[in-house]
Amino acid sequence: MDEDGAAVGRPYEAVRPHWFHRKHVDGQDQWVPFSQYDSDKLNAAFDELTEDQEMVVATDNGHYDVRLGERSRRAAYWPEEPSAVLRATWFYKSTKEPQYTPYPESFSERLELTYMEAMLQDQWRKTVNFPTGEVVVLISPTQATQWPSGMAVDEWASSDMLTSTYTVERGIDKTDYKIPQGELETVDHLVFMVHGIGPACDFRFRNLISCVNGFRNVAKDLVETHCRSARATGQIGRVEFLPVDWHSPLHGDATGVDKVIHRITLPSIERLRTFANETLLDLFFYGSPTYCQTILDTVASELNRLHGLFCSRHPHFQGQVSLVGHSLGSLILFDLLTNQVVGLGHPNIPETQDGRPVGPIMAPNPQSSGLNATENTGTPSRSTTASSSSVTSSEAIHSSHRMRLMSSSVDNESFSLGVGQVSIRYPQLSFNPYMLFALGSPIGMFLTVRGLRHIDPDYSLPTCKGFYNIYHPLDPVAYRIEPLIQANTCLPPVLVPHITTKRAQQMGGLSSDLKHKMTSALLYAWQFFNHTPSSSGQSQRDASPPKHKTASCSSLLQSGKTNRSSPGMLNRGRRIDYVLQQTAMESINEYLFAIQSHLCYWESEDTALLLLQEIYNESGIVFENLP
Repeated sequence: MDEDGAAVGRPYEAVRPHWFHRKHVDGQDQWVPFSQYDSDKLNAAFDELTEDQEMVVATDNGHYDVRLGERSRRAAYWPEEPSAVLRATWFYKSTKEPQYTPYPESFSERLELTYMEAMLQDQWRKTVNFPTGEVVVLISPTQATQWPSGMAVDEWASSDMLTSTYTVERGIDKTDYKIPQGELETVDHLVFMVHGIGPACDFRFRNLISCVNGFRNVAKDLVETHCRSARATGQIGRVEFLPVDWHSPLHGDATGVDKVIHRITLPSIERLRTFANETLLDLFFYGSPTYCQTILDTVASELNRLHGLFCSRHPHFQGQVSLVGHSLGSLILFDLLTNQVVGLGHPNIPETQDGRPVGPIMAPNPQSSGLNATENTGTPSRSTTASSSSVTSSEAIHSSHRMRLMSSSVDNESFSLGVGQVSIRYPQLSFNPYMLFALGSPIGMFLTVRGLRHIDPDYSLPTCKGFYNIYHPLDPVAYRIEPLIQANTCLPPVLVPHITTKRAQQMGGLSSDLKHKMTSALLYAWQFFNHTPSSSGQSQRDASPPKHKTASCSSLLQSGKTNRSSPGMLNRGRRIDYVLQQTAMESINEYLFAIQSHLCYWESEDTALLLLQEIYNESGIVFENLP
């Protein structure tokens, strides 16, 4: 830096712009920089942009599109309000602000023009006036300041201490922004994630989009940590996770159900009733034939739409597609997949003649497809005789496939065969899923309530290769699946090991003494408020965490692949039930962490690593640094 303000004698070089987008963070709007890769793409496109032309550039690994002409950033896959985009060259910061802020483009252009004139003329202390009265003073090629309005020129021109409220910098290199490098990564696998009840998905009241974005980041960090060799050799790219929302359409203006519920809701305990209306009622909606049909149609249509949109944006994608369902979302997906017709899956979503994607492909109603059992008298039901002539060969195969799932385990023969809802036309997916991962799932309970008592060991999902039931041991909503297949064999679930990451190491920095004191204090408080007997032996038993056999991650997952007592073909003869480990803090009292355990999956590194290992299982990818 030239302290005297003299010209350094170097020729003028245009500043390299960096692109920013507006983001709402912690109640405030902030300018967030694009990655270097995306900014370079935007700069290249901007250089080719003409006045009467709009140019769209995909950014953030294809999740957002930037419209250069209108300076907006729009989500590609999910509904989100457009945000502003800025081509930044000059920045300012006050002494009280932690970070630089880019000037508006029009003012930055004036600053750059004045800077160029000063360089070419070798004349400094030039000023640029804000419309609001502030003044930016170009002192030297490497020094500029912004002065408040109302200050006379003589005051700063004769000042010995060139200090001001704002520091001004030219170019992003001189600011304190940490710009991620970014790169275009190949998508190896596509995963759709379906939420459970309610608009919020975790204890931080984040919506589905935020939770899926967080889960994607967790998976990305795990790949970088545990697949370094595969990444270095280009064997592995990334797994794409996309959200599938059905709650918003169900509670939107199209159905009008929320308006009716609001009119009949009592005015007392308003917050509790609002919570119940927004969350718990989703369970009753899914039990209603009318709204169950709406939910299934919404999920299937959204899956088909997202799959078609993704394939159009990634025309070279050759990977598989898997599904993840949390809570009720897992039941919705399971019902859809048990009612898929073999042979109707397509690599891309079908389109109409005008190129628009169509809605879900509807499969025949099971009750109108000869799936009804006979009455107690032994005579066929009316729906069976009326529709038996219209059953195609593929539907017949599908019918027998669903009958095997029931395995004649229902005592009352008047039950409709199959495990789905009654009087529902199940939509068909335009692709065949690779895996179904159920997180904190009540599938086992719902199947039992519907009358199913045993799953045929030979049963598998018609169009899906595998099925995993992953749950936390304290999750009050989760139920097992394997006991429905092997009723006489008591197989414990596969224990998913903890992994060690930077975040886990930081949390582990607490001393054992502090941990012991925290545990003792919380245990004492719980006993005091619940009048627990003060037996020392009983207290120690309650406070001690469950003892699990320790094993390596690879050996545990290997035990899930082969077992003397096979849990059936629902997951290709491999284990189905996988249980996460309970932490020492959670073992203090199970009831304190019950609800939290049902919402833990979105941030669970153990869950994400298990998904990645199973997704890449047949690709020969070696995972490193496993516990």
